[in-house]
Amino acid sequence: MSWVCGYIFIGGLLSAAMTLAYTMGDYVIEKITNPGANVGLYIAFLLLGVGYSYLGLRYSGYLNKFMVVWVVVGTLIVIIAMPVMAPSHPSASWVFTEFKNSTGYQNAGLAFFLGLLQAGWTLLGYENGAHISEGTKNADVTGPRGIIISVIGAIVQGVVLCIATLFSIQDLEELQESSFPVATLFVRATNESVAAFFIVILIVTQFGSLCNCLLATAQLLWSMARDQCIPQHKFWYKLSGKHQVPLRVLLLEAAICIIVILPSLASEVYWSAIMSTAVICINISYGLPYVCRLIWKRHDMTKGPFSLGRWSIPINIIAVAWIAFFGVILCIPSVNPVSPETMNWSCLMIGAILIFSLTFWFLGGRKNYKGPMQTLTEMNSK
Repeated sequence: MSWVCGYIFIGGLLSAAMTLAYTMGDYVIEKITNPGANVGLYIAFLLLGVGYSYLGLRYSGYLNKFMVVWVVVGTLIVIIAMPVMAPSHPSASWVFTEFKNSTGYQNAGLAFFLGLLQAGWTLLGYENGAHISEGTKNADVTGPRGIIISVIGAIVQGVVLCIATLFSIQDLEELQESSFPVATLFVRATNESVAAFFIVILIVTQFGSLCNCLLATAQLLWSMARDQCIPQHKFWYKLSGKHQVPLRVLLLEAAICIIVILPSLASEVYWSAIMSTAVICINISYGLPYVCRLIWKRHDMTKGPFSLGRWSIPINIIAVAWIAFFGVILCIPSVNPVSPETMNWSCLMIGAILIFSLTFWFLGGRKNYKGPMQTLTEMNSK
């Protein structure tokens, strides 16, 4: 189970990194509809993120401290300036009660759930703090605490941004038809200069997220190499530089992201499947440990210094039920009728990850994999 979970999580993190880098390219060239230019910027941002991640955890800490200030100040600027500068505002009734189904499905409930993809995307990556906290003091407390703070912060920020955005919309149909709706929203609500400034806020925020995602993925891949979970594990296990960073793994994930994105040059549908894959895979990887806990360790799991107490089991059950439901919903095509251009191909990508992980398991993993190594003695015995 841990073997498959690791591969699914890697697939989700790589898809998330691809989404972050690709949308940064969208923000930079919002008026150029050339996929080749976007892929070129995508590669440049990936390599820049790898370069910064190579500096190590200390510089990652500097970046995160800066990002806290940047995100808070940037959010305040956007949520205040955009509604204030907007030429007109929709009614409160429209903002809080209007429901418009443009999916082609007759069932309004299904349309609502299909719209949760973007909401699900915003609630990803909060576990990265737990990955990075492994190199900090009191990681068994700061990791869970960081996750809770991230989730609460994302909910508060998301609600405020949604309200400010909805009150700033000038023409809903124009946004739906626009190739770059974020830029269109900013330009119509403010002006081109202010819109460009808002876009810069988003680009810097995206880059911070990209660096954290790349570093978290590298740490997970390195751990899997340590535990003999990936092909040629001894090669990928090596650390480099004075900061002892897994440079080979960072370059590997950049190479995978570059190769996997290339089909988007021929199909925009392929790109949309990547975002769905990120949300589904990461949520599944969140849920698998809960399933294991409920089946095998329901009442005798060792508790650490941070515990949910008697709420632990009910919260685990709710989480597993939601993830199972959400994973199915996100595999449904977002529009109807369905064609090759509108088909949701995320299930195919997830299937490819499962096939690769299970194939490698039967070829050698079941003989070599003994579970995560817990002590220095185990690591040195490699």
